[in-house]
Amino acid sequence: MNGTLSAVPAELVGKLVMPDDRRYPLLRSTYTTVGHPAAVILPESAGDVAAALRLARETGLRVAVRSGGHGLSGSGTNNGGLVIDLSALHRVDVLDRGSRLVRVEAGARWAQVAQALAPHRLAISSGDHGNVGVGGIATGGGVGWLVRQYGLTVDHIRAVEVVLPDGSAVRADAEAEPDLLWVMRGAGAGAGIAVAFEIEAMELRDVGYAQLVAAVDPAGETLRRWEAVMARAPRELSTAVMLSSQGATSAAFITAVVASDSPSVIRDAIEPLLGIGDVMGPAGPCRLLHRAGPTAPPAHQHRADALQLDQRTAHRHDTGRRPRPGRGVGRP
Repeated sequence: MNGTLSAVPAELVGKLVMPDDRRYPLLRSTYTTVGHPAAVILPESAGDVAAALRLARETGLRVAVRSGGHGLSGSGTNNGGLVIDLSALHRVDVLDRGSRLVRVEAGARWAQVAQALAPHRLAISSGDHGNVGVGGIATGGGVGWLVRQYGLTVDHIRAVEVVLPDGSAVRADAEAEPDLLWVMRGAGAGAGIAVAFEIEAMELRDVGYAQLVAAVDPAGETLRRWEAVMARAPRELSTAVMLSSQGATSAAFITAVVASDSPSVIRDAIEPLLGIGDVMGPAGPCRLLHRAGPTAPPAHQHRADALQLDQRTAHRHDTGRRPRPGRGVGRP
């Protein structure tokens, strides 16, 4: 341990990862940004978070806070400072099934949340990937696979447990600390560290989904037709589009998710997407046939029903592939 961090609070013993620790290479960076922090702290409680902030004040080291590390800003790490990694705070509890109120700790990943809520037939619209952390989305927006039906994640946050910069712990809700709740639901930054959220979930366990590929013409008519379909689509349908090109050929990789377990609702929601242009499944031209049965949706743990595609060499599991990264991402 270096001189700057020679004295560690008793609460953090065994929870401080230094550069000579074998865990350090896996913890120092985020999904998008390489960092070289002086130490990574792995708190297991709000008290540990307060101790980490106290250590930062005493040493004068800057602080980065991380839940999942997918943030494009790279703010989940730094060089020479302290990283407070919330991954050990990952409990998911249903507080009140009648009101669908769920408590989710900030270090949980959305796949964990989906898996914990599925037996209760509840869901929260979350990140595009199951490995995304709860804390970043729940304080910054939350556009997920159920967004057109559920809305943003922040719209359904009813309370936030926050550790303030001075180390005090506060529960912010509409009655107590409403201004802090407003800030923590995406209105600002730097007010404190969210350690848990109370979120109102929706009634849902199973979803339908499909993955399609559409040729994109130079004039963009395919994308305009996709936009028009989504403008008329039922709220249960949410889609994401990734654009990719090879030479002069461009394609739109479309992932469609329907917040329903009804085969007819799923079919009626997705079928208009087949009319936006030259639409292909993973193996060729397609039309919707029938529900193929339960299968795991991409990178998530809640169950889904995939719609089988009518194509000569298609297989049910092909619909579980994720499209390759492309030039951009679009949502209606």
